[in-house]
Amino acid sequence: MSHGIRRILCCVGLKIDCNPVLAQAVGLAVATGAELEVLHAVKSLSDDVVNTLRVNIPDREILETLREQRLKEASEVLDAKIETFWAGHPELRDAFGAREMKRSVLEGYPAVVITDYAHRSGSDMIVMAANKRSFSATYAGKITKGVIKRSHVPVVVVPPRRD
Repeated sequence: MSHGIRRILCCVGLKIDCNPVLAQAVGLAVATGAELEVLHAVKSLSDDVVNTLRVNIPDREILETLREQRLKEASEVLDAKIETFWAGHPELRDAFGAREMKRSVLEGYPAVVITDYAHRSGSDMIVMAANKRSFSATYAGKITKGVIKRSHVPVVVVPPRRD
């Protein structure tokens, strides 16, 4: 019995070049016919920062507005990165066709957010960056290691570019 790949979760950071990760995920989605969703996990503010904000901004509506603004800005950056990716890879855009690429931005500890979301959404595979600039110390960064440790589905780790 073979287990097909029907849904791929591509996880990207916004501070690094996400083109290699997107290219790998799109290529896998094209090859398998799988749905593709791109997720960015916004790291939660530290407890110290949250407590400082609560002390200095007692209005809970303003605090919630600030939180929503962080997520909205991250979503806008994610959309821009994806559009830039498509513009630079017309061959992948053509191969992917008119299919929809769902996009999500969630807040929390990234490794937990990614694995929980993959489980809830029924993802069959996670694609993400190694998040290390070189292979000298360890292959994967802290978030990638956390996803590998928690995940119940295969995790494809895309190495950094060697320019």
